[in-house]
Amino acid sequence: MSQMNDSLSSKIFERKPYLRNYFQSFPSENKWDIISTKSGQAHYVTLNGQALASTYSPEVQAKRLLESHNIKSTDVVLLLGLGNPELLKQVNERVAPGQIIVMLGDDPSLVPKIWEPVLAKILDVPGRHLFSGEAFFPLGLNYLESLPIERVSGLKVIRNQADLQRTHFFSDAEQRIQQVFSAKMSDLLTKFEFERLWIKNSIWNLLQVSQTPPYRFPISGLRESFSGLSALLVSAGPSLRKNLSLIQEIRDKVFILSCDTSLKVLLKASIIPDAVVTLDAQTNSFFHFMGESLEKIPLFADLVSSPTLLREPIFRSVVHSVTAKFQVDAEGTLVREVTAGGELAGDIFQDLGDIQSGGSVATTAFDMLRVMGFKQVFFIGQDLAYSGREIHSTGTHHNEKWLGLVNRKQSLESINEVIIRKRETKKVPACNGQTVLTDYVLELYRHWFEESAKTVNIPLINLNEEGAYIQGFQNVNPKEVTEILKEERKHDYPWHQYDPWKALTSKPKENNSLQKKSEGLFHKIQTDLLFTEKKIKEWESFDLNQIDLQSSELWLWLQEQTYLRRTVRKSEIYLQRHRDLDQARKNSILIQSLKKEIHYLKRSIYPIKELL
Repeated sequence: MSQMNDSLSSKIFERKPYLRNYFQSFPSENKWDIISTKSGQAHYVTLNGQALASTYSPEVQAKRLLESHNIKSTDVVLLLGLGNPELLKQVNERVAPGQIIVMLGDDPSLVPKIWEPVLAKILDVPGRHLFSGEAFFPLGLNYLESLPIERVSGLKVIRNQADLQRTHFFSDAEQRIQQVFSAKMSDLLTKFEFERLWIKNSIWNLLQVSQTPPYRFPISGLRESFSGLSALLVSAGPSLRKNLSLIQEIRDKVFILSCDTSLKVLLKASIIPDAVVTLDAQTNSFFHFMGESLEKIPLFADLVSSPTLLREPIFRSVVHSVTAKFQVDAEGTLVREVTAGGELAGDIFQDLGDIQSGGSVATTAFDMLRVMGFKQVFFIGQDLAYSGREIHSTGTHHNEKWLGLVNRKQSLESINEVIIRKRETKKVPACNGQTVLTDYVLELYRHWFEESAKTVNIPLINLNEEGAYIQGFQNVNPKEVTEILKEERKHDYPWHQYDPWKALTSKPKENNSLQKKSEGLFHKIQTDLLFTEKKIKEWESFDLNQIDLQSSELWLWLQEQTYLRRTVRKSEIYLQRHRDLDQARKNSILIQSLKKEIHYLKRSIYPIKELL
């Protein structure tokens, strides 16, 4: 390298230290080279003597490829294959500094070959990243996972076909990256719809935590409490009803954690689970519990769960947790993102307990079992598919509702069929070696389980012969569980010694302290809302053409008050994606959005004062 490029490389490595690792000695059977065209103005790459781009005009080839792509300023650009350096250069020139370009290769030994003539200048630009080979691909996935999706409108994929034709690496990598973006976009849309409800529910639950039964406990109090024991997570897939006798057979050897949807199925079979999990922020979750005797069962509930349900004394107790996502950014820093409203949990509990979730009750329940320290986890009813072209096991609340619609002209099968046909379905490998029908949402959950399986060091055993095959799990016939648990002793319910399972006749002593903290939190929120209303009135007196409210004192203060800022996340993202709006219009949107959300919070939260 020249002295100039040595200096440039040092500057790049300082900002993007992971790039240094490409200059280690990576064993490779491939012989890479970069060759100049006859004109000397362009380059192409060869692999074992075979050109991966036009040897005459790779720059023209790149230009023609890019003519079919309309790259927006809010797109993340994914470049698959490094075989045409001119394609890398032209994309870099078309995209503004700061916009994300991820270049993906399949062999790290190519990087040093094309570093000086091509990559160094590109990677010096902010927002440009390179991940090449199996060893670096997980780092690339982590980086894409950590991107703030609210600033991104889509993923633009540009493929160098010569690279894609010689290996499956790129198609497999693209599929996994698309899954990441699909999950992130689905997560963002869910936040748009539910964040204000999550914040309201979290506040209600935190302020009710010191009140009368059912008493509340943090899941952190059960952390690593059940090592050496096995757990069974019961979901409401169509295969559940076929395995109820099996669950009865192993009842005394496993801790049974039921998803809310599967609870009624278990109770009708006289199986009382050791706990049940709910995640739903809406009061619809009530239907999973109505008409059942639940006095012996603790309810494990996310902080955003419906407060209307949680304040009813129908459960033995409530065990709270907060959903948090942990990601490693491109610099290797661990980033924690908590569900809206969860940031207030620290005002009441020193350590409520973080749970990671893939969006479904079953994903949340699985991570709860991991946190509690069970040595192995069995899954039953976890079909993640329409086994037998059914949606849920019979006996669930959903099926009870549909049975009321059955008549001479409409069967239960036809109701299931109508619902399935409205969804975006596809066939995936099944546990029995055949294929089974699933949909977009269930596929996201399956992907979450498969990624989670890579991060835990305990056996995960899927007792299923009809549902979707889950990579990283032991997918076995349900009948084999008796053999697996043959040497397991009967547990004799050791969890009954913990407070959530005890029949508490008086308020726990710590609730007196929680009462004071609840009152303090209510006063803090009340003060925040009054301050915000005062500043909004000041805003309305300004000339909205002459100021930028996103640089104002209130907006800077809102950055620290995360629970309030999230209420206007949708408007903020809208403004980021519509930069052509005039200043007065932007300011007006901010004011109206903030006023609307403050009014909603006041109307929702102030009735709590009567309960404190």
